[in-house]
Amino acid sequence: MKKAGLVGLVLTGIIMTGCTSNQNELPQQNGNQGSTNSTTAVSKSGSSASTEESSQTKATTQDSTTSSKPATSGTTTVSISADEAIKAFQKTYPDASVTSLDLDTSFGTYYYEVKGVDDSTEYEVKIHGETGELTKEREEKLDADERNGVERDNEALSLDGIMSIDEAAAIALKAVGKGEAMEWSLERELSTTYWEVKIVNGRSETSVKLDAKTGDILETELDD
Repeated sequence: MKKAGLVGLVLTGIIMTGCTSNQNELPQQNGNQGSTNSTTAVSKSGSSASTEESSQTKATTQDSTTSSKPATSGTTTVSISADEAIKAFQKTYPDASVTSLDLDTSFGTYYYEVKGVDDSTEYEVKIHGETGELTKEREEKLDADERNGVERDNEALSLDGIMSIDEAAAIALKAVGKGEAMEWSLERELSTTYWEVKIVNGRSETSVKLDAKTGDILETELDD
């Protein structure tokens, strides 16, 4: 009986020791789980912050791109370039040389007016600034002293390498300081083909003449 009682006490002691050991390990497991959850939250927070920074960077880039565009709001309804208008005229009158080009509004709609001559006739067309639709406006015989290339030699524009209306407007705006480009004329004086751009600022209007190829300012005049 004493041996049996002794063995029972020993077994009871072993069982109690095992239970105590398990209880000591449980808090450590709970502690590890808490650490894992905390790390995940930080990782998500960092990812969210990175995403926000990326969005802010994209927004800043877009704003910068928008603000860098030329301030030529007067041409917002002009989708046909001067070069395209000239080519439309030349396609209609392949033997004629362009002598002038104007771009201005008629009741809020922009039109190109292109003139040209061949050896016997002067031509004029209108081209819709948005649709490109061409309308023949006038055909008129040249005077006797203007025929056989005389008028062509005196008035024909040099069209190789001329700048666009937006480029001309940007240079004119820089020269004036502020305002809006509203009208353009491409003409010739002596041997120089030039752009004349009208800049409107409130009630003030300034005409700027610039070399159509180099962009050099030839003349600035404040209109009365």
